[in-house]
Amino acid sequence: MGFDAERSARIAAMQETARPVWEATGDTDALQQFLKDNGCHGGEAVFVTMNLLNCELAEAQQAFFNAPCRHAEPRFHNHAIALLAEAANSDTRQHQRPSRSP
Repeated sequence: MGFDAERSARIAAMQETARPVWEATGDTDALQQFLKDNGCHGGEAVFVTMNLLNCELAEAQQAFFNAPCRHAEPRFHNHAIALLAEAANSDTRQHQRPSRSP
């Protein structure tokens, strides 16, 4: 997956910063707490996790979302998606024209 040079550099730097934590603990929750405490969030945290664990995206996402320190992220995501769906449904209803009977 391609990133701009700045984002790629951030991911690589955080990966090397977090490597000792991962190697010392082997604990994905501890890794996620370290990443969060050091300002690494969202997609960047998932990619750091994927690189450190040498795993596929799905496993890295699972480690990210299952960590106790990350529980706010899926709640926020789910709430935002629900609001978007609600707004889309509301917008669709507003733009529907009543059908005319002959």
